[in-house]
Amino acid sequence: MEAAKKTRRTKIKSTSRMRKADRKRQLMQHAKQLFVTLGYQHTTTEKIAQAAGVTEPVLYRHFDSKKTLFLEVLDDIRLATIGRWESEAADIADPLARLNAIVDLYLGSTREHAVDFHIMHRSLVETDDPEIAASLRRFYLDSENMLAQVIRVGQAKGAFRPDLDPRVGAWELIRTALGYTLTLPLGIPIYQEKNYVRQAISCVLKCLLA
Repeated sequence: MEAAKKTRRTKIKSTSRMRKADRKRQLMQHAKQLFVTLGYQHTTTEKIAQAAGVTEPVLYRHFDSKKTLFLEVLDDIRLATIGRWESEAADIADPLARLNAIVDLYLGSTREHAVDFHIMHRSLVETDDPEIAASLRRFYLDSENMLAQVIRVGQAKGAFRPDLDPRVGAWELIRTALGYTLTLPLGIPIYQEKNYVRQAISCVLKCLLA
């Protein structure tokens, strides 16, 4: 018993020595795991603090509330994800190839950064808080802006249909990718077939071609 108490005290003490930015990041990482497994409603600041090995007062030094922490998590996911897509596709000059790359990056992100996407997807159906909804909306509007800009460039180069509103094309891509990732855990048989993803992307992108 005494050994267990000593271990907990040591863990809290070592955590308290972390730099402020590192400690905040640590709290957010532990919170992410709980938001995925328990959902927003059932995750408490007490559980987050326990998972991080700190007391609740330590957590409240960095976040005013659970919602404040959650909004920062969503904002962090949005900035990191959009930034990653933009930077990795920036050097691709051909608009069609660039859209293909971005869609590939999106589908890859749902696997490589599964925790982040599970948090967003779960939040879409489980929370009705207007601030959380606004944060999620910003992610998709940022995605719209990025994709629509690529489509505009393609229209100017004669690669894409000039009569199409770039925002419509952007949202068709978003909805298709979102539908795929939301149904992926169901084990849909066709998803496992060779070249399905490539054919699905090609099917959507052909609607944009001039």
